[in-house]
Amino acid sequence: MFNPFRRAAPEEKAARNAAMQAGNDTARAGLLWKNGARLLERKKPERAVEVMRQAYELEPSRLEGRLNLGAALFLSGQHAEAIGHFRYVLAFDPQSTMALLNLAASLDAVGQLQESVDTLQLLVERRPTWRDAHYNLGVGLYKLKMYTEAQDALRAELKLNPEHQLARDLLNTIYRLPHLTPDERRARTEAMSNEEL
Repeated sequence: MFNPFRRAAPEEKAARNAAMQAGNDTARAGLLWKNGARLLERKKPERAVEVMRQAYELEPSRLEGRLNLGAALFLSGQHAEAIGHFRYVLAFDPQSTMALLNLAASLDAVGQLQESVDTLQLLVERRPTWRDAHYNLGVGLYKLKMYTEAQDALRAELKLNPEHQLARDLLNTIYRLPHLTPDERRARTEAMSNEEL
């Protein structure tokens, strides 16, 4: 005989409760990710890390959340941990400009300068007209004492953004370095004045 009010078996109840809990966890994680992003915008990275770690426990696969958590970790001085989050984002979204830039900054902060420059070169390849990409590459190359390459990167930035004062200042610093012969300095100065015309 058919009974429309049949009681659910314990395993059916457990499955239904688990599905409801998963939905609740996803909703809760969404709120935590959003609150963490707000804290990050308000320049409270330490508090943002606390909130985003809770969200991460509930929903570790949200790319935007992982990018924001990485940024909060970087800003709070936890550079090594930030690297893992940026790499995770790049594994799923290799074109993520912000993940590449933040990964490079984190690598630089932990002393992996060559890998930082390699990451910045990848950023420039993928986004050649993105503001500050060439400048950041120039800074990294300058730190590696690769002055000729740094000059090229800084000139590329100035071609895209002629008003970029930091790029101009660093380029001038490189021009004044003793590694250039007087003839090289003169040629660089002429090239720079021709670029300004």
